[in-house]
Amino acid sequence: MCGSVNRVGLRKDLHIPRKFQIPLTIALGKPKEKIVIEKVDSSGSIVYWRDKEKTHHVPKRSLDELIVEFTQNKS
Repeated sequence: MCGSVNRVGLRKDLHIPRKFQIPLTIALGKPKEKIVIEKVDSSGSIVYWRDKEKTHHVPKRSLDELIVEFTQNKS
């Protein structure tokens, strides 16, 4: 899902009536370029980049870094 979208242009191009809000969009389709998912390195940077072969590298954090487990204190 994408929250960063040109809503004015999207509304115009797809003829979406003003009575409808555009909170998010979903990108569908198959990428034209080769994409490789990378682990986030020690710098913590999540900046996308392309190498000299034009492969698109996309750093992603692991689930262990994203999921927070809470335990209930019974005292």
